[in-house]
Amino acid sequence: MHFGSLAWARATKGHLTGFERLRQLWALAIAQLKLRRAPLPGFRPDDLELALRESELPDTPVVTACHALVESLGPPALVGHAVRTYVWGTLLGLRDGLTWDRETFAAAALLHDVALARRRQEFTCFAHDGAEQSLHFLETQGVERARRERIADAVCLHVRVDVPPSLGVEAHLVHAGAGVDVVGRRLHELSPELRRAVLERHPRLDLIDVLARVFREEHRQHPTARISRWVQSGFLSFIRNNPLERP
Repeated sequence: MHFGSLAWARATKGHLTGFERLRQLWALAIAQLKLRRAPLPGFRPDDLELALRESELPDTPVVTACHALVESLGPPALVGHAVRTYVWGTLLGLRDGLTWDRETFAAAALLHDVALARRRQEFTCFAHDGAEQSLHFLETQGVERARRERIADAVCLHVRVDVPPSLGVEAHLVHAGAGVDVVGRRLHELSPELRRAVLERHPRLDLIDVLARVFREEHRQHPTARISRWVQSGFLSFIRNNPLERP
């Protein structure tokens, strides 16, 4: 049973043990150091259009339904974040030479923060709540059980400090894409031209204010949840200092 997975969330009800809290603190410290690494080369300018085409959401009934759901829940800044999670994750996956199922990843990226828009307080962890909501919604869309569970697991895992491809490439890409959009993690691996092009297509709007508000509320309501540990460790300052917020 992997930490942060849906099975873990169901077994623990989303509460961190003392050992898990210490492990999270250590992992967060390492992640914060990585945010300060020197830049690496990004996409070449002549790759720009190809990269943007490859990062468009798949045109399938399941993806369309997931997109419609998050749009109906809002707010617009959170919808844009879900879409950019797919875009950034795709671009990093291409850089890393990974192989994945585009529809599965798109559904997971779109649904990964669904509980921030429609929260059920009986769940301690918002990612667990989102995973359970995703399972139910995907079942109504006729998605087969194995794929439903992969998507839900990706939703639940994304609140880990890291999600290696061994836990599922789609889950890894959701975490990677969200990391770029929320705190600028691995942003240095994407060229400035590519960043600007993505943000022109998918503006950030008031995402910083939205995330700060919902995460503070999560910390207030559920102090033993994973995201509460992040907030206590200065996560909100990293959100505010995301380089994507600078011109």
